[in-house]
This record gives sequence, structure tokens and C-alpha cells, in this order.
Amino acid sequence: MNSSSRRIGIDARFHGPTAPPTGLARYIQELISHASRIKSEHTFVVFLRQQDRPHFTIRARNIEVRATNIPHYTAREQLLFGWELKKANLDLMHFTNFNMPIGYRGPFVVTIHDLTLLRFAGRSKLSRLKHIPMQAVVRYGITHGRKVITISEYQRKLITKHFQIPSDRVEVIYEAVDPEYRSLPAGQINAFRKQKGLDKQFVMYAGQWREHKNLVRLIKAFKLVRATQDAKLVLAGKIDPAFTIIKETIVEQGLQDDVILTDYVKEKELPLYYNAAEVFAFPSLVEGFGLPPLEAMACGTAVASSNTGPMPEILGDAADYFNPRSTQSVADTIIKLLKNRTRREKFQKLGTQQVKKYSWSKTAVETLAAYDEALSVTSSLKR
Repeated sequence: MNSSSRRIGIDARFHGPTAPPTGLARYIQELISHASRIKSEHTFVVFLRQQDRPHFTIRARNIEVRATNIPHYTAREQLLFGWELKKANLDLMHFTNFNMPIGYRGPFVVTIHDLTLLRFAGRSKLSRLKHIPMQAVVRYGITHGRKVITISEYQRKLITKHFQIPSDRVEVIYEAVDPEYRSLPAGQINAFRKQKGLDKQFVMYAGQWREHKNLVRLIKAFKLVRATQDAKLVLAGKIDPAFTIIKETIVEQGLQDDVILTDYVKEKELPLYYNAAEVFAFPSLVEGFGLPPLEAMACGTAVASSNTGPMPEILGDAADYFNPRSTQSVADTIIKLLKNRTRREKFQKLGTQQVKKYSWSKTAVETLAAYDEALSVTSSLKR
């Protein structure tokens, strides 16, 4: 092995067809894919779940794949995953999410996508039970990692303030939009609308059902929108049985015929939904980065977004902003975009330009630079 080459582990257990289709899965897929195309002396040791190993298609001379049966967010992860990492003889480990085995003694970097866990425990009993130990895991990773990667300046400020660590230990590396998110031909969109029964103009949201996503307020705001606009609201994403308040709010507002719950959307269909929507609404109270509105912009759709968290940083002047804690503000912004074609076209054009500021290639280059920086220093952190 070349004296400058190192073995760098990457936790990819969230990646693969049997893993939930989340932004984290996309981040891991794109990071490994683009890192494999960069000339590097390092070997990247990719840890995948056993069932996803046959579906891993990235091939490169410096990619080594190791299968594991240890799931994330479990006691086995805490007790056994560190031992598997030790056997891999790594020079550096990249934990691509906050979950990592406390007590792991090898050098590592960790990506903290956001700190919503510290504020929102989730609605299921299991989520609440896991809340406290997960906070301990987050703290360990941030305070013991040689480098912390996060995905917005907003999150860097939160991390350094909450955990009292120097800002130079936290590296901001932006995410990006996959090329499959783009404007599609009108004929294809019209056929999709007909297939899905989308005969009216519609406002769209895409993402998980979580408290910080602020969907209850979006539904209530849409009640005000419907008072003047003949439109529907499409909530694209897997229905969460633990989050019953969404369906309850729809019934409470009398919107059973006006709100469409798609449940799980296949990845190939999501760009079609974005293209077909008149407006994409993103009412989130806090995010790490906020990928869905960028994806909508890439598809040529006007975006109405909350003005909190990292959204102004990520979306710049390309979104029509509202106060996410004001139902009236949310409704007014959506109504203006639905009523005014010129206004929609303005934000459509701004959005397609904003997306060009981000690329997964740049994400990979900057991440590899963070690896080299972490490898070049002797950790003075207590172990």
C-alpha cells in the first residue's frame, strides 16, 4: 500500500432498495458514487446491510464492500458494530449519520444532518423511549469526532452553540439535486395527470410526516386557500400510522375531497409530481438542508417556503417566503402564486438558476478534503 493511502470506512447501512427512501439514503448514494470517480489513493470501505449487498452497483478499484447484519438505531449497533469496524483495519471512519457506537475508539468524522432529534422526539412510544439515548449518541459523535460535517451554515451555528465546540471543527458541505429532477415534456406531464386523476391545479408537499414538518398548519392554511382557489393539496410521502393528527386535521377541516395522500411514491414518479404541481409548499419549521424544495425548483416548479431555519440560506431569492407559524401567511403566499402566473414564472426562473449552485461532485470533493484534514491531525480529544 502506498504510504499516503488510507482505508476510510463509510457507513452506508441506510443505502439500498430495502432501506427507507430518505434524503439520508440519497446523500450516501451520491457521496459514494461521486467519490469513486475522483482520483484518490485511499480505499473506501463501504459498510452495507447484508440484504442490500447484491444491489450495490458502484464499481471502482478503490471501493471495498463489507456486508453487515447489524441494523442502525439498535443495541446491537452499540455493542457489536464497533468490533466489525475494528476488524476492517480502518484509518478513518465516516459515520454518515449521528448514530454510531459510543465508545468507538478509532479516528472518525461524523455527518450531523440536523438537530431536530433534540427538539422533536417523535410520536410513537418507541421513538420517545429512544430519545434520551440517541441524544447521548449525538453528543458523543460531535465531541469526539475529529471532524463534524453538516449541511448548512444554520446547522453549524446550532451545533457549535449547543455543544460548545470550536466552529472550525464543523465543516459545512452542501448537498445537491440528482439530475433526474428536471423539467419534463408537457405531453408526459399531461399523461401523468390523467393517470393519477389530477384534473385540477394542485399544491404539493413531499416528505415525511413529522412534527417539525408543520403539516397540520399547511392543511389548515389550505382550507383558506380553497375558499378562493379551485385546487387540491397533494401530500406526497409514506403515510405514518403514528402520526394520526394529519388525517384527523383533514377531516376536521372538511378537506377529505381536497387533500390527496399518495402514500409511498416511487422515486421515478416524484419528478412527475413536481413537474405537474403549480406550487410546491414547504412549511417546515426546521431542516438540515431542505432538499425537496430544490428538487421542485429543478423541475421548474414555483416554491413557497418557510422563512425559518436554513431555507433562506439554501433557496436564496428563488422562493416565495412565508411565516410558517402563521396559517394566514402560509395561505396568502400560496394564493398569490396560484392566482398570478407572472409571479409563478418569476420564481420558476429563479429556481432553475438557484439549483445550479449545488452539485454532488462538489459534495464529494469537499468531503474527501475533510477526510484528509481529519487524517492529518493528531486528535487531542479525550478518549
